[in-house]
Amino acid sequence: MVELRAKSVAVLIPLEKVTSCLLELGFVLEKDALVVSDGRFWRKMLFIRGSECVSVSEEIGDAYPRDPVISMYASDDTIGRIREVLKLGSI
Repeated sequence: MVELRAKSVAVLIPLEKVTSCLLELGFVLEKDALVVSDGRFWRKMLFIRGSECVSVSEEIGDAYPRDPVISMYASDDTIGRIREVLKLGSI
């Protein structure tokens, strides 16, 4: 069994590119929810691939641009592939 670890990273690319990257890597969108906390609105999405999972959170609002935050519970190989793809902006 592959060892999984947690990693979280904020990215400077649009949410649409993040989600398309995950879908191309074989992840499936499991849940999509709107969360309200402390007067703020967040869109949270959960992607699953086998025993690995990736959560993408983006604050919703018009005050200023917000960058998605990606939290991963995955193998080192998968985390490395996701980080590399997100650095380049495409697969």
